[in-house]
Amino acid sequence: MMARRVRVLEFRVEEPGAVVEEMDRIGEAHDGWVNLRPVLPPEQEPPPPTGLDALFSTAVHDVPICTWVTGKSNRHGVEPDSLGVQHSAGTKTLARLGSLGVSLPEGWRSVQDHPRRGLVVLAPAGTGHAEQLVWLLQAGTVLSSVRLSGEWRAEVHEAA
Repeated sequence: MMARRVRVLEFRVEEPGAVVEEMDRIGEAHDGWVNLRPVLPPEQEPPPPTGLDALFSTAVHDVPICTWVTGKSNRHGVEPDSLGVQHSAGTKTLARLGSLGVSLPEGWRSVQDHPRRGLVVLAPAGTGHAEQLVWLLQAGTVLSSVRLSGEWRAEVHEAA
C-alpha cells in the first residue's frame, strides 16, 4: 500500500483558496482526496450515538463529513471527480437539497443517496475545483443538524 501524507488546513467558507489550490494539485496527479469537517466548539459537538441508536439509527452524522476525491487516471481516460456528504438528513437528499437552494448543477449526476452511507455525486470533466468545493460546503452546511459557524477543517490526503 502506498504511503500517504496528510496535511490539515483550517479555513472559512468565504476564503477557500488554500483548499482549492490543494485540490488543483491533487487533481493534476489524479491521486488523493480531501475530507472536510466543520469546526465546532466542544460544547456544540453532538454526543456520539450509544446503544441501539449506534447500530440502527440513520442519523449518525449530525455534523456532516464531506469528501472530495479526484478522478483516477486509467487506460480509459480520467474518471470524474467524486463528491460525498455523510449526513443525518435521511433519504431523498437531492430533493431536500434542491428545496434548500442547493440543487445539483447541470451535468452532475448522483451515484448514491443512502441514509447511512450518504450522498455521492460525480462532477463532469472540466468542472473547476472551486465550484466543486463551494457546492460541497453548501450541501454540508444545509444538511447539518447543528448550526455551523462557517469554519471548516480540511484533511488533505495525498501520495507521500
